[in-house]
Amino acid sequence: MKSLQKLLKNNKDMGHQYIDFMQLFEKKLKSCIINHNSRKNILAQYKQQQYVHSPMPFFESEELVVYGSFENSNIHGCCQEEKGVLNVLLSSDTNTQGCTQWFYFGVKMHNEGRLKIRILNNRRQNTLFKDCNHVYVYDNEKWSVGKTNEMYYYRTNINHPFYHHEDAGIAQLQQNFSLYTLEFTYEFKQTEKIVFFALTRPYPIKKLQRFIDQCPLQRKSVCITTLGLPIWQIKTPKQNGQQIVVILARQHPSETAGSFICQEILRILCKGHSCMQKFRFIIYPMVNPDGVFLGNSRCNFNGIDLNRKWDNPKQKTEPEVHYVYKSISKYSNIAFMIDLHGHSKKFNQFLYGCLHGKSVSEYMRIRQFGKILAHHNEIFSFKRDCSYGVSPDRVGTARVALWKRLNIANSMTIETSIYGQMGRAFGLEDYHALAQNILHALDLYNEQVDSPELNINREMSKALKYDSGSDSEAEQDLIIPRPNRIKITSRKESSCKHQSVGYGGIKPKLETPQLIHQHSQFFKDQSFVELQPQPSKLLSHSSNKVQLQKIRSRMNSFQSQYIEEQPKLGSMISALQVKQLFK
Repeated sequence: MKSLQKLLKNNKDMGHQYIDFMQLFEKKLKSCIINHNSRKNILAQYKQQQYVHSPMPFFESEELVVYGSFENSNIHGCCQEEKGVLNVLLSSDTNTQGCTQWFYFGVKMHNEGRLKIRILNNRRQNTLFKDCNHVYVYDNEKWSVGKTNEMYYYRTNINHPFYHHEDAGIAQLQQNFSLYTLEFTYEFKQTEKIVFFALTRPYPIKKLQRFIDQCPLQRKSVCITTLGLPIWQIKTPKQNGQQIVVILARQHPSETAGSFICQEILRILCKGHSCMQKFRFIIYPMVNPDGVFLGNSRCNFNGIDLNRKWDNPKQKTEPEVHYVYKSISKYSNIAFMIDLHGHSKKFNQFLYGCLHGKSVSEYMRIRQFGKILAHHNEIFSFKRDCSYGVSPDRVGTARVALWKRLNIANSMTIETSIYGQMGRAFGLEDYHALAQNILHALDLYNEQVDSPELNINREMSKALKYDSGSDSEAEQDLIIPRPNRIKITSRKESSCKHQSVGYGGIKPKLETPQLIHQHSQFFKDQSFVELQPQPSKLLSHSSNKVQLQKIRSRMNSFQSQYIEEQPKLGSMISALQVKQLFK
């Protein structure tokens, strides 16, 4: 039980014990070669408008070299336990212990052959890897998809060879703290050449900077971030009678589709478009440059998800939102606010809008933009995926906060799948078509339109339901500015609402774990494994009337983490008692 005792730490400030789950996934890592000065050198290059830098060696073995520590890269550590297999851990977002989704690193093989790569600590449960069956690969001087094979995405189980451990306690803890393994195989046909792997086609800061340097439109920096990077605002020429269209992109660093579409919108506007007679465009092409530079998945440098802070942004922790909102609020007569995002749980493109009440005329006017988008491009999914409901946990998003605070009727989030359509990934030509479609829909939009349809009341009820398909579910990402832990706190044995629990009282609800279907090769006995709860042992301390109850703790104003809470037996539970609970 020594390994569990090592994981059990005492936090004197908080007055309780906790288990640091990240140690579960670091215990077998070898020391990595990391150049800690590389990121500082890259930042210095940006300040001097020099965007040329090379990846640094991160890990070396007799078979290969892994490269990291470059802009937008994300890799925490790696090791090889057998030839032809590389185990990789991702870094959590800066100042958090969660959001391990984005990956971007390079591998150089000394000899030709196949390499199996396992990314072991993904936090997303509902992804489309099984359906799209590809990651992005940079080889032969270009990015492409579809070259990987034998791809699997499964829950990381205690019987996985990398995590095999004899402690039943750790097995139980890991069962409650779900992580997922992405595994794929790549054929290296050239030696001594770096091949890069990424979740989606990367869009680093240097790509934006080079585009802005060539863009003839008016631009200025609205603020300088914590790392000293600018947040750019780009404006089209002003004409009489124009309304304003505000476009945001890249609040979440891993959602590169937003940057590609935003760049194509700017490229078209530079050449001129008929919608510019009706609208003046105010565009913020990269709201979170610090997160992009650091290789984060969702957060900025301070570990804050920016798209949950628009209702009350703080200059100290989320300066990006603070200054961008201040810039937007200077404009009146804003007709549209379009926030460009990427989505990992749905295919195609769709939008989330804002509506309240039961006004048919308002509903028809607001939904018109989505219908135009769907009518002119088959990639846009209107009836199936668009939603106009506003749930309480989305009040801090840009679309809801600007809709309420600045009274922008057409305030929306346009989501573009990072996996493309079913069976194929989006290419650069698709991003251009989607950008062209957005501008065309703005050109055709008419506030006075009123086209009644059959079953409008039923359609309104469906569209106004709360969105349950958001790409930021609490159980998928943990954004916690302190170590993840299991709290072990004391609780009174009785209260006015809940009686003490023993065998004669109210029994706690124990969820029956479902069988985790994984590929059989990852289990020692070549069979599926199911960990069953043992209520009789969990409740063996009947004299102390112990209750095991699942509670929800709000984190960062929108997210939550499920925590298993065990009341103390006496003043402080011991490691031995923890062992008995999980025996």
